Amino acid sequence: MVKILTGSTKVLILNNGLVCPECQNELSSYFINAIINVADILTMDDSYDYYNDYDKELANGFNTTKMDNPKIINKEKNEVKSKINPYQVYKKISSKVIGQDDQIKNIISIIIRNNMTNNAYVKSNIFLIGGTGNGKSETIKQIAKELDIPYVIEDSSKYTQEGYVGDSVQDAVIKLINEAKDLKKAEHGIIVFDEIDKKTDNGDRSNVATTSVQDSLLKMLEGTNIHTNIGTISTEHITFILIGACEAAFEARRKRLTGKGKIGFTNTDKSKTNELSNPNFIPQDLVEAGFKSEFVGRIDYIQEFNPMDKDMAIRIINESKISIFNFYINELKRYKVDVVMNREEVIECIANRAVQLGTGVRGIRQIVVEMFKNIFSQVIISNATSKQEYECIIDKNIVYDNTKFKLCKKKRQN
Repeated sequence: MVKILTGSTKVLILNNGLVCPECQNELSSYFINAIINVADILTMDDSYDYYNDYDKELANGFNTTKMDNPKIINKEKNEVKSKINPYQVYKKISSKVIGQDDQIKNIISIIIRNNMTNNAYVKSNIFLIGGTGNGKSETIKQIAKELDIPYVIEDSSKYTQEGYVGDSVQDAVIKLINEAKDLKKAEHGIIVFDEIDKKTDNGDRSNVATTSVQDSLLKMLEGTNIHTNIGTISTEHITFILIGACEAAFEARRKRLTGKGKIGFTNTDKSKTNELSNPNFIPQDLVEAGFKSEFVGRIDYIQEFNPMDKDMAIRIINESKISIFNFYINELKRYKVDVVMNREEVIECIANRAVQLGTGVRGIRQIVVEMFKNIFSQVIISNATSKQEYECIIDKNIVYDNTKFKLCKKKRQN
């Protein structure tokens, strides 16, 4: 039943086009490791309709000549949707979201894979887990923008069971259609449900507000038709991404790894023993954290994001293309103000304080905005009509007291 294709493209498939469960991990591994390392996937004939031909070739055996350089095609119009170089997409996003390189690679590969096929069987839904401010939502935003895929990010807390006060999960699909401005494009879009851990069964919340939302989402994760005033949309090919801090899942994993969990495997079953010792999150951890097993069963990929430590915080401040600190320094230059400081000392102090706050990149942003608030107020008022150049002298004390700066006129050089 299983074919192993040779040549530049190697994938395990079944003759009827479906991936067997035993090969699913190997197939996922192929996409994660191979797609990201593709040097160039831009040279295919523009007339090649990837969506249509992918499904045919999945059933009959891949044409490796075409598969060497795939690109996403608008199926309805048979036009090029976008020219994608996955490695360049990865490099661009990892220059903005620092310290999550493997996470970015994996998510890019899954989203590209989801958008390269109309075979709903190989589409994966994603669960991103980790503390606040670690770049989960930002990663999805940046990937969607780079790949030109419509997306919406929704706060799960506002959703309730259909028929009750509050938003229905179907409203997220309608928002995606509005964002895409095209029904077919929306069918290959991304819907993110943030803070999904607020919809777990913790024993003291209304079922309407928590686990019933999981039931409503289950239908969409499986694939269903939703009728709107614009038309009927299928959710089979929408990539659903669930995000949560999920402290209960961290606790479940800790208990599992220390042998204190509820999972009752015996040491005679080596596969189960290996699962118990898996340091990554496994589906059972999410079940122990209050997610329904049916719900977890529709999630193919669980990705943990790295927590922000001091070294990562320093890298974010220094290296990120969207660093708020670098942005403010450059913005002051527009007002003819040079910041004079011991940069290493100031950034280290920001990083230390941000780690103490425990809110990840959000903490860095809050600190930096507060640091420069008074500086900008004084600069904007002082040189609104002046061509005078200034120096703004700061040290690490400004991290805790934003009045600790000196704004001085630059001495003119003869």
